[in-house]
Formats: sequence, structure tokens, C-alpha cells
Amino acid sequence: GRIVRADGRFVAELQSMAASLDQPNGRYLRRNCDARLGDERCLVDLLGANFNATGEVLGIPAPATLLVSGLGSFEAGWFSFGEITFLDGVLEGQTQAIIEHFSDGEDARLVLPAAGTFPQPGDGFTIVAGCDKHFSTCKAKFSNPANFRGFPHLPGNDAAYAYVAEGMNFDGGVLVE
Repeated sequence: GRIVRADGRFVAELQSMAASLDQPNGRYLRRNCDARLGDERCLVDLLGANFNATGEVLGIPAPATLLVSGLGSFEAGWFSFGEITFLDGVLEGQTQAIIEHFSDGEDARLVLPAAGTFPQPGDGFTIVAGCDKHFSTCKAKFSNPANFRGFPHLPGNDAAYAYVAEGMNFDGGVLVE
């Protein structure tokens, strides 16, 4: 197991042979995609102009929220779940996740995870579009349904435990369009 040494002592974790059975092996069957946007399984080319942009931090109007320029041509939510990489300033070279993207006229607001250090006004960045891992997003936003790595037609507990009622369709057809 793991060995930790601190303050002149150490702690050793003992594991039996059965501990290897707790390790993930293979993929999980779930409705959402398990690929990372742009990786070798997803195959979306993130270098296209539709999926990335550059801009500058204008201010910090609220905790963990950035007011930025350069994203005026993108609709709200386009960069939600994406990544921002800072080009200069105290966070130069660091990449952070984007929780939400709001349109604010020609400017935009980005909500980042609460962290210790935030960029300063004037810091430049590059930003990459995000994916919420749903089949509908893969199809509409990225035109990539053939490479979707989830199981969108997998029925959930709601289908398995539903009561049969008159007028309901139980033909085994597609659940997601």
C-alpha cells in the first residue's frame, strides 16, 4: 500500500491480494460520454476557430467570476465546462476549468472553481469550448455523434420501474434523438 513519512515517524498501509479487485477495469456503462473533449477517442479538432478564442481579463466582479473580453461572438454557455489557460500574469501557463460562461454584451463572464489565486485585469488568456458530455451536445455543437463514447439509449431506472399505462409506447425504439 501507501507509505507516508512525517514528523520522524511513518505510517504503512497494508493491503491484501483482494485490494486489486477494487481497481477499475474497463468502461462503465452510462448515458454520458466518458471521453475527454478532443482526445484520441473523441476526435473533435479543438484548433478550429469555433472551438477556441483569446481574450483579456477586464475585472473580477464577484468571487470566482471573471469579466473578460474577446468572447462577444460566442453564445452564452459555449465555453461552459471548457478550459482557460492564462498567457501572462501571476497564473501564466496555468489551466483552469470553467464552470459557466455567461454573455454580457460584447464582454463575457466566466465562473471558475474557487481557488486561492485569481488573474488580474489585463492578463491574457486562451480558452477552449466545453462539453457537458450529453449526446445532444455532441451532435449539435460538435457534429460528432459517430464518436460519442457513451450509451445514450441505455434505459435508466425510470424505464425499468415504470408502470404500464394506456397510451405509452413500449416498442423498444430510440429514447434519445
